[in-house]
Amino acid sequence: MRLQRWFAAILCCLLAAAGNASEQKDAAFVVIVHPSNHYDVLSRSRLEFLFQRKISRWPWGAEAQPIDLDSASPAAREFTRVVLKTTEERLAEYWIDQRATRGVSPPVRLSSAAAVKAFVASHPGAVGYIPAADLDATVKVMRVDP
Repeated sequence: MRLQRWFAAILCCLLAAAGNASEQKDAAFVVIVHPSNHYDVLSRSRLEFLFQRKISRWPWGAEAQPIDLDSASPAAREFTRVVLKTTEERLAEYWIDQRATRGVSPPVRLSSAAAVKAFVASHPGAVGYIPAADLDATVKVMRVDP
């Protein structure tokens, strides 16, 4: 009986670990940064502040350059919902207000994951997101904590 419980516990741990490993590839998007970025993990709220341009520099001094995917992309819609906790319509209203009150423009929008990846790979302060399937070694994945 003890052996069965022990075996069941080991099996559960292995399945959980396998689920975590495949979770990144199953995600609608992954957050990417330049390979030299000093961070491996960001909180969701810190990432939201970066994309809302409430934070303009990384702690080590590099200018933060958030890059959005075209809003027609499923990854962009999911990023807006999960990270920014809003809709495209409300986000558009936010940027109208920010332009009028603070003179701040929204992040640059690029039309493809390849363009986002290329920009992030060539700018040390850049942060973007792409579909997980488009990930390669030219950029670093940033884990996002809730």
